[in-house]
Amino acid sequence: MGHNVPQIFTQLVVLEKGMPRGKLTEEQVRAFAEEHLNYEYQMLLATAVELSNPGLVQHIKNSLLESFTIHLRALIDFIWEAQKLREDDAVASDFFSSPDKWFQVQPNFPAALEPARSRTGKEVAHLTYTRLDVTADAKRWHIVDMANALTAALVVFAKNADPACLGDALAALKKA
Repeated sequence: MGHNVPQIFTQLVVLEKGMPRGKLTEEQVRAFAEEHLNYEYQMLLATAVELSNPGLVQHIKNSLLESFTIHLRALIDFIWEAQKLREDDAVASDFFSSPDKWFQVQPNFPAALEPARSRTGKEVAHLTYTRLDVTADAKRWHIVDMANALTAALVVFAKNADPACLGDALAALKKA
């Protein structure tokens, strides 16, 4: 009862931050950006807008919040590489002729996003006993602040990335 797992996923390779990874072509990186990077950002914005609706029923609000946090976390890990990368992880430095060019302009990690990494893991993606300690006040997510902080970082990325690699992705942010 085997599954047809693509070859790329049959071996888990974890790399330290900044380690060289397999080089993708401009076309591959551009195709990724135009489809997947755009999707992550559009979903982040769409869920943030929908969450501003005060009339949402709780289960819809929860679903939107979970979606927002997952897209937020994916974009955080894209802009500010996780300490341990898998060989197939897409990161912002892939869109530059060398990772150092991105690290020279990469914005500092904003305070508004500090809670997102751990909270998404502990409160959304995994069942943890940490949830027992989260007070009603601490459950609030600062959606607008987080979306704005991520957008500001993506503007820096979009304005500095190799245009041939970015293609039409994040077009509005390039002009911001």
